[in-house]
Amino acid sequence: MIIRLVMLAELVAITAALTLPESLQSLGLASFILATAAFVVAIFPSSASLGLAKLLRPYLVVVLAAPALWMALQAVPMPVDTLGNPIWATASAALNEPLAEMITVDIGATMLSLAQYCAVLAAAFVTAVITLDRYRAAQVLHLLLSVTTIATAMWFGKEARAVAGPDGSTVAVLGVLLACATAIRAADQLRRHRRPGIVAPTPLPALSAAIIAMIVCMTALLIRTDSAAVIAALLGSGILVSVFSIRRWYLGLWGTAGVLATAAILFIAGATVIPFRTNTDVTIALSTSSQIATERMLQDVRPAGSGAGASTVLLPLYGDVDIGAPRERSTAAAAIVIDMGWAFLCGLVVIAMLGACILFRRSLSRGYDYVYPALGAGASIALPILAFAEHGILGLGASLLVAALFGLAFGQSVPGVGREALTVESKEASDWMAGPVPASRPRLASALVTIWPRVALMVLGIVLIMQTMWMVLPTWYLAGQSSLSAAVSAAAAWPNGISKPVSVAAARGDFRIHGESLPRGEPALAADEQKTELPAASSSLVRSLRSSPLHGDIWLMLAASKQNSSQSSTAAMLKMSYYTAPNDLDLLPLRLSVALATDAVVRELEFRDLIKRDVSLVVTRGSAIRSALVTAYRSASSEGKIYLESLISELDPTYLDNMRAPRSRQGSR
Repeated sequence: MIIRLVMLAELVAITAALTLPESLQSLGLASFILATAAFVVAIFPSSASLGLAKLLRPYLVVVLAAPALWMALQAVPMPVDTLGNPIWATASAALNEPLAEMITVDIGATMLSLAQYCAVLAAAFVTAVITLDRYRAAQVLHLLLSVTTIATAMWFGKEARAVAGPDGSTVAVLGVLLACATAIRAADQLRRHRRPGIVAPTPLPALSAAIIAMIVCMTALLIRTDSAAVIAALLGSGILVSVFSIRRWYLGLWGTAGVLATAAILFIAGATVIPFRTNTDVTIALSTSSQIATERMLQDVRPAGSGAGASTVLLPLYGDVDIGAPRERSTAAAAIVIDMGWAFLCGLVVIAMLGACILFRRSLSRGYDYVYPALGAGASIALPILAFAEHGILGLGASLLVAALFGLAFGQSVPGVGREALTVESKEASDWMAGPVPASRPRLASALVTIWPRVALMVLGIVLIMQTMWMVLPTWYLAGQSSLSAAVSAAAAWPNGISKPVSVAAARGDFRIHGESLPRGEPALAADEQKTELPAASSSLVRSLRSSPLHGDIWLMLAASKQNSSQSSTAAMLKMSYYTAPNDLDLLPLRLSVALATDAVVRELEFRDLIKRDVSLVVTRGSAIRSALVTAYRSASSEGKIYLESLISELDPTYLDNMRAPRSRQGSR
């Protein structure tokens, strides 16, 4: 009963992650559910400890812990300045206060990525423990097939222009693999069912469900995705079919070599079908969508990366202003390189290939339940192809689904682990009934072997609970704050570092400061209100920048608050706003007002080019915010007015009279 509740909880977590939009709330919900499942698995079933201890070999523990340690290291101040990102030194000079240099450019984004990775580990561990039993493994396989089929059908049913979940194609590919595995298992059951003297449940319902799921997922892939996703699904399924062929016809060494050679030829042939983009980075060569900003980021990537999750924060800085265009999404491989560095991506590819080989070998050594490790081997081939073609594999729902699939594959990859665990459990129960016995070193060593997986699950559950509180509580606290000043003041009460609600929310776009601070349609009123509210909140804004200096809206607010006190400070912060948010049209009204009202800014040649670019954007592309020029003209200094008039006369001479009209009417009055 307890295991069934854990299975239901994990199913709810994956379903919620697939159906809800990615946000702090969805990640917090998934973390809480998985934390509860980890606690239950660690406390109640004693047989799970031995089974998990046999699965978690030392090298596997190191491999799984390395990404988490690297993410944590990215958010730690570097002892040597050259190791940190240069943006921290630039921000320190603009704020005129020392800032610790770190590898990451956004602490909140990195800690959110670490939180998601912990949730993925919990999903994998819990699934591995549950599926030590072969009957539970079959139930988990059928549940995952149902979830992927329904999610793919919902994704396929959306309109083509709608963004129906960025991880839809990844889920569809996994659905094809799960359907293939279910069909192979049903075929084996059907063959066993026909043998005389063997009574087994009929596999026809499972086979029918697998066929329906295969049709739904393949139809979605053929219609809604590109050839890379289709080839990935076919190659992953080819691994399953290869294992089935070897096991079905009892092929020997040469037969196995022939099947593997055929699979290799098909793999190479499939790779040639995928359209590769030439003269571009290899991480975006398979992508069919626009990757202009991503290619620019890849040219500036550092060996240690820019911090986990930083690619999403950096993307607006490298993009162009294109009103109405769909938002660019980097491929998963490109995002990993930008966030973690080239060495990390190469390590992941090597580990994926080694994992495919290990699971393929274990599937050949299994007896009846060989389909589960073969499923993991197929996924290890398909997912790297998807990573180089699109972004979906890094989504919360897709990553949890992948974790559950690999937990199922590894949970059933070692023969006899479940039976050995149950035998040890029965022996422990009989020893307890017989009474106490003298302690011995072998018994102590055995206890240590069986207890450390429990401790690991408990620690992981505690980490998940802590990160859930870190994500959800600040959001609830700020939910009632309606004004910018109130929200920023609330953030000031939190400790410095990763726990700032404003910084954390800004990393994922859940709490857009400039979305509230610059209402659309009334740029003049917004600019006037900002100048009155900002001085009181400037200290809170500075605290937000200590978590991430890439928020151009916050730099602009600080520049506006310092406008009447120090022109040099205003210029430094305004320059940071230009460099960290060059293409944010919502910031143009206030930014032009502050820039043209500061003589030190207008006189500098670099600022003149930046102001000219903003004015050109307003005149040529931002007809809805042209009134911002009138507001900027009214508040501009004498030098600022002269420079703005010269720019308008070059770009749109007819608008110059409209801009001067309010001033002339005021003079006549």
